Amino acid sequence: MHFYVPNPSDPDWLAEAAEFHGHLGPWVTVGAMIGHDALQRLETPGQWEIEVICWMPPEKQCRPFSCILDGLQVSTGATMGKQNIRFDFDPQLVGNEQPAVYVIRRPHGEHGSCGFVYHMKDALTALMARIVPGQLEEISREIADHQVKELLAVRPLTGEELASARSRIAAPDDHTHHHH
Repeated sequence: MHFYVPNPSDPDWLAEAAEFHGHLGPWVTVGAMIGHDALQRLETPGQWEIEVICWMPPEKQCRPFSCILDGLQVSTGATMGKQNIRFDFDPQLVGNEQPAVYVIRRPHGEHGSCGFVYHMKDALTALMARIVPGQLEEISREIADHQVKELLAVRPLTGEELASARSRIAAPDDHTHHHH
């Protein structure tokens, strides 16, 4: 039983995200775009090396918005099981209306922690506003056809934002498991 039939024109990253998620939807597409972009910027393979926080008002920590987590998981290797991806919300840190995604590279050797924050631009909000049942795949493919910079505002996290985000994360460094 396949819930997703790839178009020949679907990029691999999109097909991979849809396969993992069970269908091709706009939020899983956005999550996958963010994850791939962030790993390139951070020059990391992801997996154990990163933390991903999706800041979302509590009433939006549900479907369809939560599908962004599947896109982020499949593209970054951060997973619910490794506990390095999660929802959070703090009105002091992020606005109330749209999700914001932090992708943080953990400290490594002499390199400190660093990361990027992704916010939706109006162009993406407008695409999302056009979603109607039966149009999920079309809108998703339209999103995937855009450059990240057309749809998402991206900037490095400040030291303060990093510290604040990391203080909310259980320290994983007491485990030796990320030397697999």
